[in-house]
Amino acid sequence: MRLAVLAPVALLAACQQAETPVAEPTADAPALNEVQQAYADANARMHEGMASIPADADEAFMRGMLAHHRGAVEMAEVELQHGRDPEARALAQTIIDAQQQEIEQMERWLAARPTGETAAPAMDHTGHQ
Repeated sequence: MRLAVLAPVALLAACQQAETPVAEPTADAPALNEVQQAYADANARMHEGMASIPADADEAFMRGMLAHHRGAVEMAEVELQHGRDPEARALAQTIIDAQQQEIEQMERWLAARPTGETAAPAMDHTGHQ
């Protein structure tokens, strides 16, 4: 029983620890190199963009995926700037091309939404007098 209670706590702590970017050098950890810092920065921006979750499921999906796709494009751009492996670089370019099309689709979808539609969930007044 005790293990069943502690396991979720340990898992939560591990997840929180894994999501914490290591951008500042400490006595135990050296400073990040240029590539590591570029990935850490892209990761932080992506997670920041995914942190705000609207109440509307469709908008939440679009906004979360938009941030996720932008993060993928940023990581692929880091590969193109710093990577040397031809296969990795080709995959990075393929990711940029595919994700950019989907980013544009999501941006169009969000722009077409009526203003205020997602500010609050719709109230069902059926049966109210």
